[in-house]
Amino acid sequence: MPRGIRLERKKESILLNGLKRPFLVKKVFVPMSYKTGSAAVPCVKTGDRVEKGAKIAALDRCEGVSVFSGLAGRVEGVVEKKMPDGSRQSCIAIASEDDFKHPPLRPAEPRKEVDDLSRAELVEMIRNCGIATGYDPGRPASSGLKRASGQALVINGCEPEPYVCAEQALITKHLLEVLKGADILRKAIGAEKVIFVVEDVERELFELVKSKIYFLKWHWFETRSVKAIYPAGQDHFLPCEIPEDSPVFNASTAFAVYEAVFLQKPFFERIVTVGGECVAEPKNLWLPIGTTFQTAIQLCKGLLREPARLIAGGPMCGMAQASADTVITADTSAILALPKEIAGEKTPEPCIRCNRCVDSCPVFLSPAMITLAVENGEFETATKWGADECIECGVCSFVCPSHRPMLELIRQVRTERSTSR
Repeated sequence: MPRGIRLERKKESILLNGLKRPFLVKKVFVPMSYKTGSAAVPCVKTGDRVEKGAKIAALDRCEGVSVFSGLAGRVEGVVEKKMPDGSRQSCIAIASEDDFKHPPLRPAEPRKEVDDLSRAELVEMIRNCGIATGYDPGRPASSGLKRASGQALVINGCEPEPYVCAEQALITKHLLEVLKGADILRKAIGAEKVIFVVEDVERELFELVKSKIYFLKWHWFETRSVKAIYPAGQDHFLPCEIPEDSPVFNASTAFAVYEAVFLQKPFFERIVTVGGECVAEPKNLWLPIGTTFQTAIQLCKGLLREPARLIAGGPMCGMAQASADTVITADTSAILALPKEIAGEKTPEPCIRCNRCVDSCPVFLSPAMITLAVENGEFETATKWGADECIECGVCSFVCPSHRPMLELIRQVRTERSTSR
């Protein structure tokens, strides 16, 4: 039986507001590097005029992706900005000069010979368009495709965390494009079929996907539902039977691949859920990479009250932010502003050995032993207890009656290792 917990959905009010593409983003700070550590080199200079979709940074090494502008405007220079994971990276600042009147991206001639493209050609197209989300969030999708193999490709349509519903909004609005992108990914890795996974509580979404596949007569597609138990779908943890070594991509990656291959559109924007009880009008927004959290919240008519916690990602395993000056990156799925009664800080107490974290851990670890070792500075002992196998879902912190910061403690093991290298 799958292990985990049932959480409140809290998605209805966000989905009611639909999927919007605002034209009021006046400035972006586009990061020049991703989690691979392969920084791109700017190919524009201060004062240059760039168009929407223009390449603004190219790779200095073969691994990684190039960077594209999601805003038409003038380059103001290279500045350091804070990323959602707490690091600081060099970003290219671009400001609009058209008083919010952003011209639409001029579409290229759609490709018609997609079926004749080889696997290597598809991977190269995906890499050249700068897609950096999916198989391993925040890393180039093309590198994941090169490593991927297996009989089936899995499209993860699950969003187990409360509030977060960017993938669901995209599937509902652009299902055909998502399916076409999934088929391209299947061809790129040489898989025989595609398995589309949806949570069982999203019955309408499940039937929508199933009906569309039926009318397309794509017999190599299969739809499956999984129990809506967190962390189903989180970090590609799927409590259902899928072929061994099957690569997992989310729907937004499939959509970006469709646009890259069919429309020759580079990756420079993504859907972000902006929500939480403190947001005046929560909704899903198409936002350029490099948009600040402050701008995203303003596009939802601002805040009703001061949030106790601002989170990048979901409330379970997202990263708390010190300010709204953080910028959206390729793997920012949500921006949540939560009030004190929802996310207020609680005083941690000593472990009472209740074993709830062990009973709920989806990967069968003992978070209590790992965190106790970290608290005593015994990082090697924590590693022996399986700290490296943790998927950072946050279930242990959620169920802990002593309110111990277990996820933060487990993350210290990896931070300590990277620091000591």
